[in-house]
Amino acid sequence: MTSNRFYLMFLLAASVLFFSCEKDTETGELENETSEDTPTEDVRYYKNPPYPVDADTLRILAIGNSFSLDGMTYVDALVKSAGIDEKRLCLYEATKAGASFSTWLSFLKSEEAVNIWRKAGKVKMKDVGTLPQLLAQPWDVIIVQQVSNQSYKWETYSCLKEYVDFITSSCLNPNVCFAFQLVWSHTPDEMPHVLQGNIACCEKMSKEIGIDVIIPTGIAIQLARGTTLNDDAYMTRDNWHLNRGMACYIASCTWFETLLRPVFGIPVVGNTAKPDGDYSDADILLGQQCAERAVKNPYAEVW
Repeated sequence: MTSNRFYLMFLLAASVLFFSCEKDTETGELENETSEDTPTEDVRYYKNPPYPVDADTLRILAIGNSFSLDGMTYVDALVKSAGIDEKRLCLYEATKAGASFSTWLSFLKSEEAVNIWRKAGKVKMKDVGTLPQLLAQPWDVIIVQQVSNQSYKWETYSCLKEYVDFITSSCLNPNVCFAFQLVWSHTPDEMPHVLQGNIACCEKMSKEIGIDVIIPTGIAIQLARGTTLNDDAYMTRDNWHLNRGMACYIASCTWFETLLRPVFGIPVVGNTAKPDGDYSDADILLGQQCAERAVKNPYAEVW
C-alpha cells in the first residue's frame, strides 16, 4: 500500500512538472510566470505590425470617447493647411461618452448598430453597422484609448488583450497597425500622480500587449502647461476636457505629427491652421512645438 501511494505521488508531481512547461497556445513559447510589476518580452502577447509609412492611402479609425474627439478637433484644418491630398486619407471616429476598453469589447460581441463619422480626408468607408462589420474594411490604423478616469489604473487594462484580438480578427487588413492615445490628467490637484500613472500604464501596455505607436497627447498638454500657453482653467473647459482653443489644437497637432507626418512627410511645425481664440503666431508655433517635442519623447517627465 505504501509503495502504491508513493508511486501515485510521483505521477502527480511529474504531471505538474509537465504541464508547467507546456507551450502557451497563443504565443508558441514556454509560459513564464513573471511579477506583475516586472513585465518581460516573454509575456508580450501581440506584435504590432509596422506603421504603414509607405501607404498610398491611409485609412484611420479612432475608437474611443470624448477625449478622442478632443484630439481630432483640428486635424481636418491641419490636413487642409498642409496641402495633403485628401483623396489619400480618411480619419473616422467611433466614440461614446465615457467608453472604456470593456465598453467597446461589449460592442464587438453584440449585434448593436454603431455609427462612425469621417473627421478628415475624403476616402469613404462604410459608416454604419455592427462594430465587427465596420472593422471588416481595409483599415490601416486603429486607434484605441482607455477612458481617462481608468487610464492610470493598470487593472483596468486586463481586457485589452481580448479587445485587440477581437479587432484583429474582425479587420479586413491582417496587418492593421494599432495606435494608443496617452491621455492627460484633468486638474492641478491630480498632478503628477495621474499623468505618472498614465505613463506607467502606457509603457507597460506597450511591453505586454505590444502596441508601440503612442499618441502622447498628455505629454504635449503638460509641456504646454509649463509655458505661457497655460491659463487659469489649466487648459481645460470643465476641469476635465481640453479647452476648444489652444489645448484641443495642441492635441490635434500631436495626432498629426504622430499619424500623418510619417506617411506624408510634412511636419506640423509651421502649419498655418489656427485654433479658435485670440492666439498670436508665436503662441501657435509654441503649441506646435509642444506637440513635436512630445512625439519625439512620448514618455518624457514633464512635471
